[in-house]
Formats: sequence, structure tokens, C-alpha cells
Amino acid sequence: MSDLKRINDYARKMFSTNWVKWVHEGTKPADTSAEKSANVLIGTLSKHCAMCLNLNGCCFVKEKCPQKPLHQNCHCYTINIPAITAKADCPIEKFTKYVFVSSLIDDKRQLFELWGYDIMDSKYLQQEFIKQAKLAYSVGDYELGLLNEYGQRINIAITLNRKDNNGQVTFRSGWMVYPNGKIVLTTPYGRK
Repeated sequence: MSDLKRINDYARKMFSTNWVKWVHEGTKPADTSAEKSANVLIGTLSKHCAMCLNLNGCCFVKEKCPQKPLHQNCHCYTINIPAITAKADCPIEKFTKYVFVSSLIDDKRQLFELWGYDIMDSKYLQQEFIKQAKLAYSVGDYELGLLNEYGQRINIAITLNRKDNNGQVTFRSGWMVYPNGKIVLTTPYGRK
């Protein structure tokens, strides 16, 4: 898909997307990875469900929201919200200490190098992932991924130009959903 067509599609979607916010009353939303981990511990020591705690405050397109109830006696609900201001965080270490490490079993490094990228491109990749994921999430262009006690993951398609000028490559990246329109990269390369 051309960049102009993608931008036009996203502009159209931006005005027709219905957003909801997940609510688990009486608890503070987990804004960091450490707070999500603390909620997992709280879930094991109390009557609260860690999944519910870690979804609190997270925003989803109404049609792409985790199904409620999550469990028996679940009292979570969603509220309609007009829109979100998407924020995407992509730690550079996901490239410098993960993708471009050759000891990984599935060796993502070989794939990125096949496309012409190396560790020196980490900053560019970080910025490109942020730009594309923020735009895609803001219009609901994602798929629900794994939901567990740490929260909801989503998959977002990333398209990179091959540095050898042989077109583009598109693949899925994995992101964790945080409250108030924030997503954080968990895996740069999930699958094609």
C-alpha cells in the first residue's frame, strides 16, 4: 500500500473510530511495567484479578476490546470515550540488545540484516516503529494479541523499506497496552 493511500485510510478511520476505556473501579491504573508486575503480586495475594487490574484505564477500539467478563464475578466495565491521544514507546534496547544479538534462537538479526539493517540503524528503527505504531493504534489498526495477568498485548503491522531498494517488507510487531492511549513495544518482530 502506498504511503498516500495509507494516510488517507488512516484519516478516514480517525473520524469513524469508537473508543472505550476499561474500568476496574477503586484501583489505580498501572502506568509502568513495574506497576503491572506489582499488580500481578497483588492479584496473587488478594481477591483482585491481576488481568483486571492491568487493564484498568487501557483504551481500545470498541470492536477490538477484550471480551467481558474476564472471569466469574468480574465487575469491570468499559466507558465510551471520544478519542485517544496515542503515545508509543519503543526502548532502543529492543534493537541494540535484542534484534541485533546473534545468540537468539530464531535469529531476528538475520532477517533485519537481510533487509539491509544493522545495529547502526537502531535509532532509525526505533523512530520508525514509534511513528508507525502510534498512527496505527490511534485509528484502531491493530489485532488483539495475548491477554494475561500482565495485561493486553496488541499486534501492529510495521512496513520497512528494504535498504537494497528491493521493495518493502511488512511484519507484525508486538506491543503492550497501557492506560490512556499508551503502548510499549514488547517484540519488534512477531511474524509476517
